[in-house]
Amino acid sequence: MKSLYKTVKIMSLAVLTLSLSNCTDELTTNSSTAISEETILSSTNQLNMVLNSVYKYILMGDNGSGSQNDACYAGLPGYCMYYDLTGADIMSTTNYGGSPEMCYRAAPERTQSTGDYSKRIWVNMYKAINQANIILDALPDATGEDSEKNDLKGQCLAIRGICYFNLIMNYQQTYAIAKDKRGVILRTSSSDPESMGFSTVQQCYDQILKDLKEAKTLLAGYDRTDMWRLNADVVSGQLARVYQVMGDWSNALSEAKSVYDKYNTLMTENEWYSGFDNFLTDGCKEVIWGVKYTNLTNISSNTEFNYWYNQDPSYGEGMTDGPIYCFINLLVDGKYVELFDDGDYRGRRCDKTTGVTDADVKNVMFWHRTNNGDSETRRKWAYNKFKYYGDANGAKQGNTYPELPLMRGSEMLLIMAEAEANQGNTGTALSYLTTLQSARNVANLTTTTFKDDLLEAIYVERRKELLGEGVTGMYDLLRLQKPLYRYGSSSTNPAGHYSWGMMYLDNFNASDAQPYGYLPSNDYRFICQIPQLELANNEVISNADQNPFSGQ
Repeated sequence: MKSLYKTVKIMSLAVLTLSLSNCTDELTTNSSTAISEETILSSTNQLNMVLNSVYKYILMGDNGSGSQNDACYAGLPGYCMYYDLTGADIMSTTNYGGSPEMCYRAAPERTQSTGDYSKRIWVNMYKAINQANIILDALPDATGEDSEKNDLKGQCLAIRGICYFNLIMNYQQTYAIAKDKRGVILRTSSSDPESMGFSTVQQCYDQILKDLKEAKTLLAGYDRTDMWRLNADVVSGQLARVYQVMGDWSNALSEAKSVYDKYNTLMTENEWYSGFDNFLTDGCKEVIWGVKYTNLTNISSNTEFNYWYNQDPSYGEGMTDGPIYCFINLLVDGKYVELFDDGDYRGRRCDKTTGVTDADVKNVMFWHRTNNGDSETRRKWAYNKFKYYGDANGAKQGNTYPELPLMRGSEMLLIMAEAEANQGNTGTALSYLTTLQSARNVANLTTTTFKDDLLEAIYVERRKELLGEGVTGMYDLLRLQKPLYRYGSSSTNPAGHYSWGMMYLDNFNASDAQPYGYLPSNDYRFICQIPQLELANNEVISNADQNPFSGQ
């Protein structure tokens, strides 16, 4: 019986065989003439080109440019929408549908194994893991310098650790309550058997830490040529995230601080208002890790920039009316806008409810789409953080080659604040928090040193600073064991959530004066079920290993 692993492994080997003839140092896997497996795995030069295909899976997703229906699964950049849409701060119209709307609605098909989406992260991450394992197993016998082998091994181990982190975050409850529960399947060699059992959550985190710590050591002298590649700084930042989820605050602080010390020039107001789309080209010093899409390395109109409904009013209200193809999906909840005080430049808004112009939206973050034909949507807030105008000098439907940050110094600073607060060092934690707030011109700086209140202020600051970057929303709700609450549109809350964003949540009653819905903390409706194909074809696991669909 062929397991899902075997299927993925065969596909991985096929990609390795077919991906090299046109490989350059770009992140591309174009193919023409097949090359033998022995040749592919014989030298560090060839293996480095193979590594590009592994990066392709984690940065572009399963099928590269792919279908817009799968935008939330277009690799790690897609997960920046996936995690945050299953939170309280972002909402989606029903204009286009696909995975952004499905994630926003917390629809059953997002997580149920009987649907088509529960396997997306599973298959994508295991494809990258399997390819990384093939390279790791080939390295000892490959020709090339030891330094080259160390660079390759370090990047492959880092990729494997990151992939397992995303798998364990999505296929089981959070570490604090699930250490002894069923985790995912740990494959650390290309020669692993087709059928393997699950490891515990603790064993998965042990492997993640082992991979990342060894990668950090191996990459200590690695000087990357592209910001999308993983170096020791990115690995430290990823370790900080893992330790943060685990509640290992001493190590989270150490790793985050080691990165922040190098990336502590926080972005300026002008950089914040730049649209977040040219950070790498512009040399923003806060960016630790990011991906730049090009004509060779792109996911077409699957980028986050194509989904935020923030094209200038003059372009109109249609998908093809602006300089890039836009699905006019994503807006922000009114309660999110209320988190910002009048001094905070991240929260400037235009309150006009009629006749909003291009000039009105130029120097604000939030504004109303007053030309939209739907009266409810006109009351919502557009958000200018991720805003892109294409690469064709403003021409209609120009190319879509934005640049997306995947890790920034401000996140490391907030991890430092959270770590210090959890260790009882509230004065130091407060100083870290207000460092960021002051850089963003917050008028009402946090002053409390009471631990619980301070931690809540840090959590709110993460939402304000990092929305759309994949580390808020469901990501924070699960690790902090917080419930999800959404408040719907009403006469007193006109910019609240759409009714379809609450129909699968508990307690929702559309006729309430202020309708709301919630998911309890750690409810399995946040968590994906194990794909049915894996359960059917892996001979040593069974339906007894399956996650429940709901409940805690």
